Amino acid sequence: MRTIVAVMVIAGFFGAAAQAFAQMDSTSYQIRWDTVGNGGDDVSSSSSYILKDTTGSAGIGDSASASYELGAGYRPGISSDVLDFSFFSEDSATSTAATALAGLTIDCDPTDFSIGDMIALLQDRGEDQVTAIGQVVSIGIDSITVDALKDAGDMPAIDGSNDFVAILEGESSALSTLSTSAVRTSVIGMSVSSSAPDGYAVQILSDGDFRDVAETVNPVADGSVTAGSEEYGARSSDSDISSSTFDSADSAITTSFQTIADLDAVVSNDRNFLVTKAAISPSTVAGSYAQTLTLIVSGHY
Repeated sequence: MRTIVAVMVIAGFFGAAAQAFAQMDSTSYQIRWDTVGNGGDDVSSSSSYILKDTTGSAGIGDSASASYELGAGYRPGISSDVLDFSFFSEDSATSTAATALAGLTIDCDPTDFSIGDMIALLQDRGEDQVTAIGQVVSIGIDSITVDALKDAGDMPAIDGSNDFVAILEGESSALSTLSTSAVRTSVIGMSVSSSAPDGYAVQILSDGDFRDVAETVNPVADGSVTAGSEEYGARSSDSDISSSTFDSADSAITTSFQTIADLDAVVSNDRNFLVTKAAISPSTVAGSYAQTLTLIVSGHY
């Protein structure tokens, strides 16, 4: 009997484009911005409010031309930029059968779930899988309810036939034991909050092939990971990516950064997900195949 086990280890990082400020500096000090004023406080606060104020400044305010924007004064130089990134990975070896979906309520055994859990809802797990993700906000006797369901254009239709709900957590993702008769999948959920005026991008790269020492599973090349063919790749829930094919096809994860999600707007808790997929052929060599994936988010300023 041949056994082929697949595991991915995932790391996440932040990146941000810098903003430019006029500044003065010397060997030992740097003044990034300054103003002539006569009062104020960098930060004052109460139990309910935070105030940043400056008084007595002249010539302050916002102005713009076709090519430039100017925020004049001391306050525009104090940045409270937000760039927050979280990711959550599925272990496909552990999941719970889902029997129905009504609005945001999923009928299932709620024993293993807690309020606050990120979950993936899976219709027809495998080659034709339809996925959505959300966060558990309440738990019933035989159901869980989520705050929202982010899908990839099609909402899962749950009828209890090969349908599951899985917790998304941790930094490793197991595709479990691979088979010549099925496509194994695993979901990586993502959430981004960004105050960058031109949005953000999440990119991915691998540390090499999906491999076991010298043996590898071929990266997908025809746009679809298919049962019985030795292929490995992924597809994003973001349906509008201009710089990669992850939005429209199962795509190879390479050693160069590729975009798997982006948005040109200020966002809070913007969710997407990546579905990784693997299949083997009768000639695939038995072993434990693994790969390290790196995700990085960058704000567009």
